[in-house]
Amino acid sequence: MNIFAQMQACETALLHTDFIRQPDLLELMLAHDFQEVSSAGRSNREAVRQWLLQKDPRARWELDQFEACELTPDLRLVTYHARQVIPERSASKGSMHSSLWCYSKHMQCWQLRFHQASKLV
Repeated sequence: MNIFAQMQACETALLHTDFIRQPDLLELMLAHDFQEVSSAGRSNREAVRQWLLQKDPRARWELDQFEACELTPDLRLVTYHARQVIPERSASKGSMHSSLWCYSKHMQCWQLRFHQASKLV
């Protein structure tokens, strides 16, 4: 699988997975030292974890302007525009996202280490 497809699959899984049904998967996907800078300011791992557990499992996002760049063999930078399409938020222009994904040799999977989202106005 190429870098683009691999990272798009990671981002989509993070947004579309019902983590209430798979909490262990969430623990695998978020690095233990995960950090986020949200549009409201800095968030910690637990705040993001709670949002992912409580989000509507039927919600879906459309990702476009997707780019993935290999910084090192175990570190990838991902940028994209996301807009929630189900349920539709017609007033929202979506948001721009940046993520750093690290490959954990110990866990044998890609883990989200850092994320930033900026709402479009």
